[in-house]
Amino acid sequence: MCVSKTADFTKAHVKYLEWFCYEEASIAGRYKLAQTVPTKSHLSEPSIADLMDHFDTIRILVSTLGFPIFDKIQTPQTKDVLHCKGKKANATGEYTEDGLIVFTGSLANRVDAKGCHGYVVDKRQQLLNEGVLEVVDDETLRFTKDYIFSSPSQAAAVVLARIANGWTEWKYPDGRTLDEVKRK
Repeated sequence: MCVSKTADFTKAHVKYLEWFCYEEASIAGRYKLAQTVPTKSHLSEPSIADLMDHFDTIRILVSTLGFPIFDKIQTPQTKDVLHCKGKKANATGEYTEDGLIVFTGSLANRVDAKGCHGYVVDKRQQLLNEGVLEVVDDETLRFTKDYIFSSPSQAAAVVLARIANGWTEWKYPDGRTLDEVKRK
């Protein structure tokens, strides 16, 4: 909810702000937006400038509350890119404060291992449905864009198509595990 300090929001102001928030969330690409595209209201430049101040407040507040809807996925800041390998899987990523980012072009096993947890199967199917994963061949899937997983284990499980401890599966080029570098 967003309110005006001077109680001067009109329906046009609200519609413009809704449209702008939708556009910014789409550009960030962190979440799939499940709504129709809002219409853009026509407003004067001073009104739009005031609304941008409101938007900045919304962006900061929402991100502080743990929902970085408007924050773009950052490209790697370190040279120590992580790797997760298995059967046909060969993924690269980076561990950040938001979770583990698996990079575009990373390969994942296509066939789920026997005994693979239902959650992993469902997550992989969701990513296929959303176009984050695409089928390459009978044994391989490819990430079509960078994707943030909430944990290294979730990322490893999706990449390897089995239950996995991401803290030991994700490794730096020198062979050290994510666990050895970040937890010890």
